[in-house]
Amino acid sequence: MTLNRKDRLRLNPFGSAAAAAAVALGLLGLVVGQDISQGMTNSLRGVAGPVAHLWGAELAAGGLLKLVGLYWQHSELETPGLWMLAGGYAFYSITVMVGLGVHGLAAGIISGALAVGCLVKVRVIMRSARTAARESREGET
Repeated sequence: MTLNRKDRLRLNPFGSAAAAAAVALGLLGLVVGQDISQGMTNSLRGVAGPVAHLWGAELAAGGLLKLVGLYWQHSELETPGLWMLAGGYAFYSITVMVGLGVHGLAAGIISGALAVGCLVKVRVIMRSARTAARESREGET
């Protein structure tokens, strides 16, 4: 079954929204730097500026790779994008909870859940690829 890009959006609303949010948040981190997150500033005293710019670049690139890979059906782009998203969301989760303590729990838990979701999606894609490769080899014999 071949889906057009509109159908892929309709059938992947959560992953699309998480990736689009990562692009927006990542671009803000890239441009704004340490002022993007008080939790990051508090937990990374002295180095928050450069780290926030790098984190923003990683998050934006990961979201973009995930979206391009999904809509053009290239899991070899989607998978690294998901790894980058998992790292970016996990990093934010840790820094906001360390930097804000109890006040950062809500954002930290949500970001941590997004990181776990990205890792689960990578596992699903990789399992599907292994199954397809195994079936292909079995079909050749």
